[in-house]
Amino acid sequence: MNIWWHLRKLLAYLAPEHPLVSPRKHIAVIAALLAVAAIAGAVVLTPSRHGKGAKVAPAPDTWTVLRERISNRAQVDLFDDFSQGLDNWDSGQNQASTWSYDKNGFVSLGRLSLFEPSLHLSDYNVDALVQIESKGLGLAFRASSARDYQVAKLMVNGSGPMPALTVARYAVIAGHGSRPVIDRYPEHFQADTLYRLHLEVRGDAFSLYVQGNLIDYWTDPRFKSGGIGLFCSPGEHARVAWIRVSHNTDSVGRMCSLLASMF
Repeated sequence: MNIWWHLRKLLAYLAPEHPLVSPRKHIAVIAALLAVAAIAGAVVLTPSRHGKGAKVAPAPDTWTVLRERISNRAQVDLFDDFSQGLDNWDSGQNQASTWSYDKNGFVSLGRLSLFEPSLHLSDYNVDALVQIESKGLGLAFRASSARDYQVAKLMVNGSGPMPALTVARYAVIAGHGSRPVIDRYPEHFQADTLYRLHLEVRGDAFSLYVQGNLIDYWTDPRFKSGGIGLFCSPGEHARVAWIRVSHNTDSVGRMCSLLASMF
């Protein structure tokens, strides 16, 4: 399939009907061409790593590689405030079967449920607004199934008016959790506070922020891909206002999303 035919489609899509072309349309056209040129150039100019005389497997055609590069660079922006129900959340046999809504429209968590639109992803950011009502809540990520995933868990330790808030991270492999690594949040826990969680997932590296504070940075090569999930263990109670999973949200990512939809 001819790439220039698709570029003409893109230009026709962006071109205004009025004879005077707006600056924004010019910028969009230029950004599209630059995005495609950069990705196509990377495909064409990638050097061979095989020595002279080595047997080389048949390479995919340039168009297939280009489509894969564009797809990998495309924007991902998945947002759920639970206003449309829980159909995107799967806890195995039943969809989010132990979750419920409170009077404010927040979701009270139960057993682990996975956010299905995210399960094919590898690298991404996770943002969530949560409130712990009792003991803690868990954020699963790089989850390929309900038995294999990583966890970052907020836990309330101690009693009294100002208990401590800690973060435990561990892996679950074939349904069995590893020994957790625990870090302390620098401020005391407040039960009436909505906490903003931010997790960056990049290759083997992970960064966890709570209320904008970097709590932990670590590496783990065991999970290469997988989406996110939420849960409360028995005795824990927490609720979530919204969650967002995003990646490549810059202008090139948005343009590659448009190109991917056209291809």
